[in-house]
Amino acid sequence: MEGERKDIIKRFLQNQVAQADNRALGYVLDEKGNKNPTRNAYVKLNMHLTNFMEGKTSVRWIVMHGLRGAGKTTLVSQLYHNSKRLDRNINRIFLAVDEINRVLGFSLKETMEVYEELLGTVFERLDKPLLLFLDEVQYDKDWAIVLKTIYDRTNKVFIISTGSSALTLQTNSDVARRAYFERLLPMSFTEYNKVKNHKYEIAGLCEKLRTALYSSNNATEVFSQLKLLEKDVDKYWMGIDRLEFKKYIRWGTLPYMVKIDNESIAYDLLKKTVDRIIAVDVPELGKFETDVIKRIPEILYMVAGSDTVSVTRMSSNLGINKLTLSEVLEVLEKTETLIRVFPYGSPGIQVRKPSKYLFLSSAIRSMYFNFTSSVIDETLIKGKLLEDTIGLYLTKYMQKNIGTSLTYDNSEKGADFFLKTNGGYIIIEVGSGKKGFQQINNSFNKIGAKYGLVISANELALDGQCRSVYIPLKYFLLS
Repeated sequence: MEGERKDIIKRFLQNQVAQADNRALGYVLDEKGNKNPTRNAYVKLNMHLTNFMEGKTSVRWIVMHGLRGAGKTTLVSQLYHNSKRLDRNINRIFLAVDEINRVLGFSLKETMEVYEELLGTVFERLDKPLLLFLDEVQYDKDWAIVLKTIYDRTNKVFIISTGSSALTLQTNSDVARRAYFERLLPMSFTEYNKVKNHKYEIAGLCEKLRTALYSSNNATEVFSQLKLLEKDVDKYWMGIDRLEFKKYIRWGTLPYMVKIDNESIAYDLLKKTVDRIIAVDVPELGKFETDVIKRIPEILYMVAGSDTVSVTRMSSNLGINKLTLSEVLEVLEKTETLIRVFPYGSPGIQVRKPSKYLFLSSAIRSMYFNFTSSVIDETLIKGKLLEDTIGLYLTKYMQKNIGTSLTYDNSEKGADFFLKTNGGYIIIEVGSGKKGFQQINNSFNKIGAKYGLVISANELALDGQCRSVYIPLKYFLLS
């Protein structure tokens, strides 16, 4: 490496070390100087960091990935700030790899080599722990091999690397064996309330609700178990403004928009995030012509207004090759902008029949409705946003429960979701009134379900056949 280039990197690193605490504080403290509440994932990740500092962990490398705007930079900043409390004299550095790579033109490998010189010793001879906090690492094409090499050279290093959802696609078996992967999803309603209003969850309530909803043997057991939790549920909702749920499903699932009360400003910020996904993440994951990339906002808008997506019909309407359109939708899944829900049935049926596409963050669908002054009925808009929200919650559940899967009933008047659990199928319908139970009854014998759940604004109730339960939103949103 040329001397002048090395000097530039050295000055950059020295500046990063000097400014890191102040930069992290911008995420740790609010505008009044009060400490911001942390996401649920913080507890687990901080446990791994603390265990490392105490010399009792096998986890030394965390790869955190997820949708843009899900809060990865905030979370890693909070962890960086807390590491100082664990040991004020520890060697640690926080680097934004996108700045290193795209702005300054340095590679991560070069930067780590110079940092090693600044430490005054090679990594193999470290006599105290070293913490590396590396944000947006996917901007360096060799990040995985660089960090794997550092990991293997010393057991004194702890690495937290974050990036977009594309991150996991750039890893290999060597990384998978060494790193702990943490997928950061958009916020639940309780996380939203905690971050915005400092309203904390009731300890253990979430797990009790999930057990009742997904691990019961029949509908009667679901109902009776939820009844036992009624007082705790009501206790949580005391003092919560009824408009908070509307704000949550319209733009509050992403942390950086939580404190915003102006809907138009929220959507302007969100558009910048979506534009960045389209301009940066999509080209990294797929080989598309420029004119195709320019059509992606139009594709997303069409998805936003659809119950299911027929690629053949959409391809004809847009004038885009069917195979290309399929690839675009697949890449949007990989960026975690969309969740694809296949129709229930054999692989042949799943290929031939339309899939249902949900937005991982309901805010994105809401943005498209808002920007285009959609003429869709307000009740239908709320229904689609609620379906996205339930899809997010089910995704969170499936992430913690290996072997679970989600499909939908593509038959006429079929149910919204079939959740396959280790104990059998559960039918889930998003709706209200008699329609909800009818949709479930139409699907019930098709899969031999354990029971059905109708998630709506109705009160908690058991249907006359003891097949299904009305699940009020006030229960479901705490699960």
